[in-house]
Amino acid sequence: MSDYYWQTTTPQEEKSSGTKIIAVIVILMITISSGLIFILQVVPLGGGPSTEVRVAVLDSGIDIDLALQGRVVEEKSFIEPQYGYDETDITTTDSRPENVPHGTLVATLVAETPNAQIVNGKVMGEDGTATSIALAAAIYWAVEQECGVISLSLGSSPVLGDPMEEAIEWAFSRGVVVVSSAGNEGDSGLAGNSISSPSVFEKCIAVAALYEDDEPAEFSSTGPTFDRYMKPDISAYGWVTYSSSRYYGTSFSAPRVAGAAAQLIGYSIDNNITYTPGSIMTALMKGAEPMTDYPSYVVGTGKLNVQNSLALLDTTSQEGELPALSLAFPASLPIDYETLFYDDTYEFNVRLLTSGSTTFTVAITGDSPGIFNIPSSIAVNQSRLIPLTVNMPSSGPSVLNNTIQFTSAEFGETSLDVSFELSSAIARVAFDISHSSWSIDTSYGQFREFYKELTANDISVTEIRNSTATTLAVLQQFDSVVILDPCVYDYNETIPTVATPYSLPFSGAEKTAYAAYYDAGGGIFLATLGSSFTNITQVNDFLSFTGFELTAVEVPSGTDPALIVDLENHIITSGLSGFHYLGATLNIPLANRLASFHPAATVMGYKESVGGGKIVVTGTNFFIDNYALLGEYGVGDNALIAYRIVLWTAGLLF
Repeated sequence: MSDYYWQTTTPQEEKSSGTKIIAVIVILMITISSGLIFILQVVPLGGGPSTEVRVAVLDSGIDIDLALQGRVVEEKSFIEPQYGYDETDITTTDSRPENVPHGTLVATLVAETPNAQIVNGKVMGEDGTATSIALAAAIYWAVEQECGVISLSLGSSPVLGDPMEEAIEWAFSRGVVVVSSAGNEGDSGLAGNSISSPSVFEKCIAVAALYEDDEPAEFSSTGPTFDRYMKPDISAYGWVTYSSSRYYGTSFSAPRVAGAAAQLIGYSIDNNITYTPGSIMTALMKGAEPMTDYPSYVVGTGKLNVQNSLALLDTTSQEGELPALSLAFPASLPIDYETLFYDDTYEFNVRLLTSGSTTFTVAITGDSPGIFNIPSSIAVNQSRLIPLTVNMPSSGPSVLNNTIQFTSAEFGETSLDVSFELSSAIARVAFDISHSSWSIDTSYGQFREFYKELTANDISVTEIRNSTATTLAVLQQFDSVVILDPCVYDYNETIPTVATPYSLPFSGAEKTAYAAYYDAGGGIFLATLGSSFTNITQVNDFLSFTGFELTAVEVPSGTDPALIVDLENHIITSGLSGFHYLGATLNIPLANRLASFHPAATVMGYKESVGGGKIVVTGTNFFIDNYALLGEYGVGDNALIAYRIVLWTAGLLF
């Protein structure tokens, strides 16, 4: 049997575009089939807890075979028009997407935990997709069925107004542990931040996938999230065998952790240990086997180790009390590829997890405790994101090591190590992502390699995320501002039954600020896409002060980027062989051409103001995404032209 993927996202060559299906659809995670022959064995573990715990498997339905006899206690199908489907399917048997019993396989993995009773919620049809309306309804139903755990082996790109977040929050508040696949869009790390919904949400356990040899699977989605907190949470084996094939995906790592959660809940009840979703989540993550060779944005806290987690419950609990457990996640910052410079400001959200409601006192020790902006006491009810801001000094030691200690009288201590290596920047650049609606448009996402290219050459990079704060004073802190994917389309699912497209235009105040910044000598590099993905009317409204205009003509035709070799004589393009392009063409009546797809199709231009301002505009982001900078589109000078554009707009290339 040949390998295949279950997915409705775009193929690799379109990753840069951020193409998404309509938000109401939830994607089934990638499942890869190999031709290997294995025997599927479902053997209950001995010596487990006696208290039965209901685990909801919200998937493609379940075929109750010999391994699942007597284990399925409730069933319901949500495949009805009221939940956004075109048809009604009242059966609860497996719909077998791609002729594979996906839900059944997930259920067999949960059933390896002997005290797990399975509640079957069918939300996926035979095409392997479900609606978010159905999934949210199934979550509420599962809570009503007194499930202690919900297992989700599906997901989609996060969207505005995602109904999954509210459903997850509600289930957590009702005492339910929600476990979900991290996603299968990792693409060997090329995709950057790619954690799917609902696992992206704080109170859902996101599970990454490991191969049989404990190596992280290259397909497993990685963090951190767009909102700058760490995911995934934990890792587990991401495979299952069926018939003559072995299937891989985070679809099969999530149910292993869901089963472990049921085991911990049953153990807590058997031993009169009070439990909460927070205590189970903390015990699972803190008890994970460390995988120090891999960053936490790939493997979370490490490999699932149920025995370690049970031992934690034992050693931190008294009868009738919550376990004295707490965890700061991640355990160290910054992330390995982040580079900081003197005068930089660093921001990240630390997750504090604990068993119950408490107040943590915060103490900072080390070289420079005064550079941290964090409250001295923090109230946490099981889980909370804590904003951490660090203001780098203007001079001084090049290495700063500090430890932030969080202490709760009820739930113990946990800590975060923060170590910065600082150097001096030759220029300060901002990535303005405040007008992109795509969660991949960040230095953690598809522009990670662009960020690394600049910081490796001593250019400080800061992200502008709040469009209302874009004033002339803010812009003038930077030598150049890179405006990434402005006004691209995404979907708003605030009303789940009506997923509406939207984009983020520039306000009049922002346009005035940018025009004044340019006139005063500031640098601007704007990279967006064609009308298939971008509201070019909004972009052109912003560009009205520059003389540039995007056209509705896109080049090349198709989905593969072209190598642009028709380059003008300019210091930015001098000596280059070409760069990759897929997007809009430009009109440049008041500017100068830098590159063309053919003589009549300008794809990049530049302009200088009387006051020394410089601007480069292009209708693509393909030559600055991770795939381009790592050579995945083929031979080209993508990294060099991107670097030169930033140097030129920053006034450092003459």
